[in-house]
Amino acid sequence: MIRVLFCALKYEYGKPQDGYSFEYQNFYEVLKNMEGVEASLFAIDEHIREVGREESNAVLIRTVEEVKPDLLFCFLFAEELKKETIDYITRKTKTKTFNWFADDHWRFSVFSKSWAPLFTRVSTTDSQAVKKYKALGIDVIKTQWAANPFIYKPQLQSTENKNKHFDITFVGKNYGNRGAYIDFLKAQGLPAEGYGGRWPSGRVDHKKMLGIFTFSKINLNFTESPYMTAGGRLKLLTKLFVKKELGAVKFNVHKIVPNMQMAIGTQRRQIKGRTFEVPACGGFLLTGDADNIQDYYIEGKEIAIFKDKNDLAKKCKYYLEHEHERLAIVKAGYERTLREHTYIHRFNEIFRAMGLI
Repeated sequence: MIRVLFCALKYEYGKPQDGYSFEYQNFYEVLKNMEGVEASLFAIDEHIREVGREESNAVLIRTVEEVKPDLLFCFLFAEELKKETIDYITRKTKTKTFNWFADDHWRFSVFSKSWAPLFTRVSTTDSQAVKKYKALGIDVIKTQWAANPFIYKPQLQSTENKNKHFDITFVGKNYGNRGAYIDFLKAQGLPAEGYGGRWPSGRVDHKKMLGIFTFSKINLNFTESPYMTAGGRLKLLTKLFVKKELGAVKFNVHKIVPNMQMAIGTQRRQIKGRTFEVPACGGFLLTGDADNIQDYYIEGKEIAIFKDKNDLAKKCKYYLEHEHERLAIVKAGYERTLREHTYIHRFNEIFRAMGLI
């Protein structure tokens, strides 16, 4: 039995009104349901609200010393933990420490690079970051997003969605080029609809989202960052010189080089969680291309990939007209996901790499 203490934000951006965080729903909920794992939660945002950052870090150290977990599994958002806290646990206790670094495509130079050396092991989802970590002598594990199989699974017809189907859908906040893609499809006479913040249809709850994934003929996924538009790049320029850190505005002109590296990284396309969540729900995925996406699925066999808006429209028309081929891709994508791309697979790979199993 592996004893894991999972340390992360419980709520989205630490705000209870926004619901549970991604890491709570997809990491902690999987860890506590995995065979051979005994998981407990250290909700750092709750502790900070109750006793402040300084004391919450002290509480974490005491918890590790009392519980003696085999692994402190962290998912850092910003500077909710102190570097001294991680360093102490890594060097002064028998607990191994690990952090899952997200967004290394653009955060490596301004965040991950300075925090990673404090942990026993770290992971990255960015294929190009691996050599950067190794060049610094940091022990990195290449991993990737996945699906929580306890949540993301084919939905059954219910009274609410009986005979319900969707044509072309996208679920997620409307930012960057996403609205332009949907508008372009509509201009081509294609039945596309966006759901979520800033869309006319508005936000949908988690249950309806899962239904959309299962019952849509085509689920879209966009892999561009919000900074890949003219307006986004303008906002990015301000971030080169000014940033918010723990609620305070700071000038950081002295960090212009890593900030420039961050800016360049935002122009790369990333694999998103949706890449795995849609196939896990038995849905057809048509996604934008992204960093090493074809290491995980076979294009045209398990998912479909578009290169630009014209290719997107062309493939939407094709797969709406070729149902048999579309359903074959759905089946293959679902089977590949269950076989290789759940967080159970990812975490076991990490445990093996760390000598825990």
